[in-house]
Amino acid sequence: MIIVTGHVIARKDTEAAIERLAVEHVLRSRAEPGCMSHEVSRDVQQPLRFVLVERWDNMGALQAHFRVEASRTFAQSMASLCQEPPQIDIYEAAAVTAR
Repeated sequence: MIIVTGHVIARKDTEAAIERLAVEHVLRSRAEPGCMSHEVSRDVQQPLRFVLVERWDNMGALQAHFRVEASRTFAQSMASLCQEPPQIDIYEAAAVTAR
């Protein structure tokens, strides 16, 4: 499984636009092959900070997601609306059972 975490920090004047773009991107991504989950939330201590968490079946599915034109447009639009460059981290993970 591939886990992607990231965040963007909106400017006060771009907060609504970032929320709209993030929700559109999440809904679109959830319909893509290999997407296990895709969410966006707000940091409760920093409301202008939007946090994205994604889970993909494998790296091929994530790479296909990155090649979708709407995903590239999303990334470019988000970067133009943020206080600072968006942050993204990608992890390869395996589920474990807690006992």
